[in-house]
Amino acid sequence: MASEPTFYAIYDADSSFLGEVRYLRGKCLGRAECALCDLSHGWNPLGRSNWRRRKGVAASLNWLHRDELPGHVAAQVGGQLPCVAVDRNGEIEIMIGREALQGCEGDFSVFEHLLEQTVRALHAERAPDTDGGSTA
Repeated sequence: MASEPTFYAIYDADSSFLGEVRYLRGKCLGRAECALCDLSHGWNPLGRSNWRRRKGVAASLNWLHRDELPGHVAAQVGGQLPCVAVDRNGEIEIMIGREALQGCEGDFSVFEHLLEQTVRALHAERAPDTDGGSTA
């Protein structure tokens, strides 16, 4: 029996205090970039107000840093961060990659719209055949 998919929003940064400091230093020096960090936090350590009030699919995402990922997820997405990925019974698929996240240009409402469209398309492709398998 298939379980419900698990969705991850994965930052290209570590969760520890030192990891956060390293990322911030790199961001200030122009050496580090994480489009997902820009979407959820920007320069606010508590998070942007839109992100804190997230709803819909964005609220169901597991927002994790790269060092917080389950091993099987980390093995599949390494080197492709930041991203939004789905885990369907151990099969990991990147739904929204780095370039698409950068394309949101830090606008959380643009991200939410992209996420909703992506999840809707994902459900449509996995919907059971409703015509009994017949072909016209």
